[in-house]
Amino acid sequence: MQPCPVPDIDRALSPYIKTREETLKVRQTLSKYLTASLRPVNAATQNQHLNHETPHSLGAVGTNPPGLKGTRGAYLEAIRTNKAARTKLQRLQASLEDLQQRHAVDFPIHDPAQETDMVQSYITLLRQRRRFAEMELVQTSLEKLLNVNPIEGLKDPRDRVKDSLGEQPNLPAERLESLANSESSASTILKLKNEVLEARSSMDRAKAGRNEVRSASRDAPTLAVQVYALSRAREEIQEWVQGELSKMDEESGFIEDASPVKRPVALPYTQDLASSEARIRECYNRYTASRADAIEGHRSLQQPPATRPENVDGVDQDRDIATQKASNTRSKLLIASLLPHLSHLARAHTSERLMLLQTIYLQNQISSADEVVSDSLARLADESHILPSGSRAIEPWGTVVTELEARNLESVQERLQSSRSNINNIATIVDLCSLQSKVLDSK
Repeated sequence: MQPCPVPDIDRALSPYIKTREETLKVRQTLSKYLTASLRPVNAATQNQHLNHETPHSLGAVGTNPPGLKGTRGAYLEAIRTNKAARTKLQRLQASLEDLQQRHAVDFPIHDPAQETDMVQSYITLLRQRRRFAEMELVQTSLEKLLNVNPIEGLKDPRDRVKDSLGEQPNLPAERLESLANSESSASTILKLKNEVLEARSSMDRAKAGRNEVRSASRDAPTLAVQVYALSRAREEIQEWVQGELSKMDEESGFIEDASPVKRPVALPYTQDLASSEARIRECYNRYTASRADAIEGHRSLQQPPATRPENVDGVDQDRDIATQKASNTRSKLLIASLLPHLSHLARAHTSERLMLLQTIYLQNQISSADEVVSDSLARLADESHILPSGSRAIEPWGTVVTELEARNLESVQERLQSSRSNINNIATIVDLCSLQSKVLDSK
């Protein structure tokens, strides 16, 4: 590769000039990307020839990408239709320009090889026939278009002006020429000065009114008004987020109940929180009391009876037997006292297990709902282009809404100021017109 003789140009183009190996590698990467975009991939769409040249009779399929639906799909279809219409229009314009500029080529050129005028006249006749056939084809197409969509004749410009502006007003009873001839120059100058003074006074009044309006101090919004505005903004954001989430739920379907304990669907009812808390606390106290009794009974059963050393006398043996019988009787009484509490213990154990399972289920549901809300907020941030991509918090939405409200307030104030200035100008013009009409009436 020969370097450029100009050093500045060689230095500027050096980042864009690659070797043959690097260029071939870039072409191979591009050919792989192009082949992946073609459907279907067969022997005709292999990427070997794309490394050196671009195919001419090979194009991508006109189907939409898999994730493009709704408004974006319609927008892509509209772009394709617009591109096809522009291409067709360019072809028609090129054909019309060819027909218009054909006469420059159709002129007979003097050729020494053509010996007779008969050949030239015959060639001219053939060219005229071809042009006549093309003009007939164009005329037929235009007639068809006119028959499909007939064009109404253009109206007279005077009629169009009359329709838009209305009838012309009548002329005044006295001609201006007679008025000018009848009045003297001094009276005319005096009237003109009076009109100028009246116009100046009206302008001064308008300026004073404008300055008074501008200098009028506006009351600052109170704290209650600001709180109300912020609450309304928060409610609007919540309604919008809930609407988007409901749309997502309608598209994805209802979440199936994954709880291990299936409960019948109950109608919604209003529940008193104080009474519910009292019942739960009472059940828990009974559960702890029964559990303490059970533990105490179990400990009493585990304690061994008091034994005394063996004695050879028969009286000691009888005493031991009596003591053992008394301990057995006491243990039987303890077991009998525990029997009424077994149902409560079993029910408490079952309730504890059910509460544990329900707690695990609710934790899973809350975590899944949190993930769904975070993903929804991230997707909304990506689609709205208002927040940075991947934003999963609700606080940035409030900040963005506040900024948008501030911008809207500024634009509204600017438009209000411009409209007020326009109103003042119109009022000035109306005053001048009224003064002129009074002067004309006095004449």
